[in-house]
Amino acid sequence: MQRILYLIQKEFRQIFRDRAMIAALFAVPFIQLVILGNAITTDVTNVDVMVSDLDRTPMSRHFAERFSTTEYFHLVLMEPDYNALRGHLDNGRAKLAIVIPPHFQRDVITGRTPVIQVLVDGIDGNSAGVALSYLARIAEEHQAQLLQTEPALGRSLREARIIRSEPRFWFNPELESEVYIIPGIVALILLIITVFLTSMGIVREKEIGTLEQLLVTPIRSTQLILGKIIPFSILGFVEITVAMGFIYLLFGIGVEGSLWLLFLESAIFILTTLGVGIFISTISETQQQALFVGWFFMIFAILLSGFFIPIANMPDVIQYLTYLNPLRYFMVILREIYLKGTPLHYLLPETIAMAAFGLMVFSAAVLRYRRIIK
Repeated sequence: MQRILYLIQKEFRQIFRDRAMIAALFAVPFIQLVILGNAITTDVTNVDVMVSDLDRTPMSRHFAERFSTTEYFHLVLMEPDYNALRGHLDNGRAKLAIVIPPHFQRDVITGRTPVIQVLVDGIDGNSAGVALSYLARIAEEHQAQLLQTEPALGRSLREARIIRSEPRFWFNPELESEVYIIPGIVALILLIITVFLTSMGIVREKEIGTLEQLLVTPIRSTQLILGKIIPFSILGFVEITVAMGFIYLLFGIGVEGSLWLLFLESAIFILTTLGVGIFISTISETQQQALFVGWFFMIFAILLSGFFIPIANMPDVIQYLTYLNPLRYFMVILREIYLKGTPLHYLLPETIAMAAFGLMVFSAAVLRYRRIIK
């Protein structure tokens, strides 16, 4: 035990002597949270929109003005010429064109259903779909306002009844994308830091020759492995604690569930990432090789984790491949605990799968590492 403690002390001294390592531990997570937390968003705001009012009545003008008083749209042009709309969409001046047809006011007063044409730049399908949903909401609100503020309208309109839904969104009432994105960033930071620290830290010792010096001492291979793993595990917990503090201070998002459960799940995930890092160190001779292999692994892990793209939207073959990705399980667990306060018994399938995968990866990596240092 004493030898392991000496090795742990040696590892911490070696880590904190490296200024680049200290920056990676504390400065990089802060920068990542600030930039990614504000840059990665699924919210759609300030969509450039143009309106072609072919009716030119008070009601049509009032409806067009609603698009200049909302954060979702930015009214860039009132185009009277319908034929010019396509040219504006082609040159990117606007992303969405709204055409108010002739007889719009007449149809409203007589109780008919006015038809509004919407031309959308569909290159970004997600943004286009969200923008259309915002447009539908504005149209519904405009119709409801007409019923309340226009008593002089025809009887058919006064007697109309609008069926309106009143949804209630739990856990994220304002539907802010950062509430969903930021806990996922914590998982990415923990993955990147632990994999890089482990793989590059061990490879660095190979390069400078200190690993060979340890091998000629009476230290056993098991003690050497524990002396390498424990410091990086501690740093992983420090990393997630610092990240949670930054999230609370910068975005006001706290952990809704149990902190002990969150740390337990993080420990299982760290077990997996340490195994990956050790395995990378066994197949790399230089830090550059370790960096390349680490990025190769993490790119696939991040893309197949459901962080950017929902797994349900992926092809069936790719969905099966995601079951081999530990980040997939930790991403779900972290968001459930962080946002919903989900207890352990609801997270058992993800926990068991992540623990089984982590145990296999870690065991295989340690066995390979022991063969190398013997």
